[in-house]
Amino acid sequence: MTEQHLAGLNPAQRAAVLAPAPQLVIAGAGSGKTETLARRVVDLILRRGEDPSRLLCITFTTKAAAEMRARLAQRLPPEQLPRWVGTFHAAMARLLVEDGADVPGLPRGFSIIPQAEARRLLMQAGGIRDAQTGAALQEVLSLLKGRLAKTPRGKAFARFEGALLDQAAALLPDYTAALAERAALDFDDLIALPVRAMRDDPDLAARWQARWSEILVDEFQDTNLAQHRLVKLLAGQGARVFAVGDDAQAIYGWRGAAVAELRRFAEHYPTAPAALRLETNYRSTRRILLAANAVAACDPEALRKVLRPADAKSALGPPLSLTILETPGEEGKAVAKRLLSLRQKSPELAWRDAAVLLRATFLAEPIQLALREAGIPTAMVAEREPEPPKEILAAQAWLRLALSFRQGAWDPAADDAFRRACAMPARGLSGRLFARLRDHAGEAGLALAAAIPTLKATDDDRAPFLAVAETAKAIAAALAAQRPSPADALQLAASGSGLAAGLRQAPAPVIAAWEAAFAAAARSGSLAAYADALALGNAAGEAEAPDAVALMTLHRAKGLEFDHVLLPGLEDGVFPHFRAEAQGSLDEERRLFYVGLTRARKTLWLSWVRHRRDWAAKPSRFIAEIPPQLFRDVA
Repeated sequence: MTEQHLAGLNPAQRAAVLAPAPQLVIAGAGSGKTETLARRVVDLILRRGEDPSRLLCITFTTKAAAEMRARLAQRLPPEQLPRWVGTFHAAMARLLVEDGADVPGLPRGFSIIPQAEARRLLMQAGGIRDAQTGAALQEVLSLLKGRLAKTPRGKAFARFEGALLDQAAALLPDYTAALAERAALDFDDLIALPVRAMRDDPDLAARWQARWSEILVDEFQDTNLAQHRLVKLLAGQGARVFAVGDDAQAIYGWRGAAVAELRRFAEHYPTAPAALRLETNYRSTRRILLAANAVAACDPEALRKVLRPADAKSALGPPLSLTILETPGEEGKAVAKRLLSLRQKSPELAWRDAAVLLRATFLAEPIQLALREAGIPTAMVAEREPEPPKEILAAQAWLRLALSFRQGAWDPAADDAFRRACAMPARGLSGRLFARLRDHAGEAGLALAAAIPTLKATDDDRAPFLAVAETAKAIAAALAAQRPSPADALQLAASGSGLAAGLRQAPAPVIAAWEAAFAAAARSGSLAAYADALALGNAAGEAEAPDAVALMTLHRAKGLEFDHVLLPGLEDGVFPHFRAEAQGSLDEERRLFYVGLTRARKTLWLSWVRHRRDWAAKPSRFIAEIPPQLFRDVA
């Protein structure tokens, strides 16, 4: 066959695509890692003849999964799109639904509760009323599960008070019991339960290992110990693991990410050859890359690589700017002045092409005030991607439920979709009645919808459940008759379920989210591929960003890029954080700075203030790691 799917790759990318697994690829910022990973999947299917259903492609976020699916849909026919492209949590949720009967501790007909609901349950179990304490305890318990541990020990716990750690360890059994009583799992259970089950049951491990011919993992530096163990167990003796990551961008140690595991890849997979490196940067100017390389070289444990511009003859680019101000108020005005200057020099510049990246959210207020006074539109980007509105999730659930009805039978893998369909449009169903249906279905080994006729209940009690099932059957019949595109199928589900009328009357944010979900469906390639995306929780879509300067934390900016990046608040004590050395996280703070530098395509503007809050400040030590000749206007 031709190698058209390899066209346009540079030699390093091509080597990564064609390499046998196991293989680690160190992919520098802006080096085209997502495209390289997608091309490898295409190569495995088209050239090497791998069964698409036996490829497990794990991404770190649902947004990244959607991007991967879109790229694959551009290069593969619908019938050859891989079924398993999703986050760790989404993939394991699906695996547990499809083949989790032998997993100890997995409730029959389990549900997955969102973070906010899990926090309420935890606080209830511990008799906790203070929301801040509840959030901190939830973080500690998440870290414990991510480390497969019962006692909070290690660097990741250093930022918590000892009393809180003791409280969390004592609360874990009660919280676990509360989840079991509700037949629920939290997100961390989706990883911890499969790991423990495979570790204790070799037969289960062998069965799950036989599912996959290769496991591909993106953002490998961001995975925690439980996720590393999961990949190794799923890979088994064949160890066909293809991991892509960059230890220089490992910034989630505080959330339990274990960058040391990436650096020890060869120990875990002894047959793996030396790591491949993607060092050609397609994003930033030569001057920005020189600054980033210099900062990265100051990490004594980093896996060495040197970012180089794609065009070897490219110009250096504009010098970096460093501005010193007296107060945060002056810094805010300087940010506004810088943005107005950029707009004046390039009237065609869209505001969304510039971003202000912050080490901490408390830095934002004076900047927002100054930008507002200057008439510059701004958007404060939330730290976490918000969950899609419940109306969107309900429409997707109705479609997934309808698609699960085949040849007169219901697929229990869509039980979570049945739950959501029962909730919207509202039918007055009680939680107690639903629990009875769930228990009955579990005992009978049936899908929830299939268990309705034999549920011991009155006709009135069964009626709302039957209405949901009959509506889903009607949607399924319409889908079979019309064979619609994925977007039209989503519209059909919304109309058939009765949700469409409410969506038309919904607030603007819900309508925007609906349009984004509709566009994501249109990009999915086929209805089968879209059904798989729904099953893995990767089908929400993203609303178009407003034309505004983005203000966000550096953690939130990872994976993004902008023509112009402004990095204010560069004082020691702010960046790096004043507790960094005591907590052993100074190298991670430097990596966060590196991430900030490498978000910029064209210009970088840095600033610090002499008086921040109540202390006399000094410049961040990271500024001194950038060669001074890369700056101008050092005042």
